[in-house]
Amino acid sequence: MSVLSRSNLILAALLPAAAAAHGETPHFAGLPAQAQWQNEAPGWSATDRSLTLAAPQKTDWFEWPGGDYHADSAPRLLFKADGDFSFSTRVEVTAHKTYDAGCLALYGTPTLWSKLCLEAQAGGGLSVISVVTRGLSDDVTSFPVSGTSTYLKLAKDHQVLFLYASKDGKAWQIIRKFSLDVPDGFSVGFSAQSPDGAGATARFTDFRYGAGPVNLWKLE
Repeated sequence: MSVLSRSNLILAALLPAAAAAHGETPHFAGLPAQAQWQNEAPGWSATDRSLTLAAPQKTDWFEWPGGDYHADSAPRLLFKADGDFSFSTRVEVTAHKTYDAGCLALYGTPTLWSKLCLEAQAGGGLSVISVVTRGLSDDVTSFPVSGTSTYLKLAKDHQVLFLYASKDGKAWQIIRKFSLDVPDGFSVGFSAQSPDGAGATARFTDFRYGAGPVNLWKLE
């Protein structure tokens, strides 16, 4: 079976009800703005409280630190966030190949962005990974996750951004602290990827959005 046909079978099997017209966007309850596609997914399904994204084969969002790899093909559905905010969701990944992932995306400009992912690892299983990009990407693998799902959160207060992960969506662990100089504010949302594979899916549920100010150090 060719890689292309295998990819199509994966998408069809995992998203049997996804028949959205090109350019259509889902509507979600509780978010501050209508979500818009940055890279449209070839298949997706949604309710007002859930989203499933299909990432086609060889889709990625990464700037290799050595400068010789540029990828901006991963499907992303983003909404404009408030100046200070917190946003979390449960992420469940159906992975078939190393680096298949579901991610929270933070977008400022084409060269200033971040993602927090539940990603398949070379040794098997999934891990929480984070990427902060300032022209080139800084990639960190934090810890493995039991099973195929976890909760991920990103938050901003003034100039500071925090990334978090949680087993239950209640007790949070800080993954990363950083800042990005983006005067016009950020868009945030959902992404899926399959850099080396024939396709993957990510399901996002239990969305929680809050406008700032935010206590970044509150872990419960």
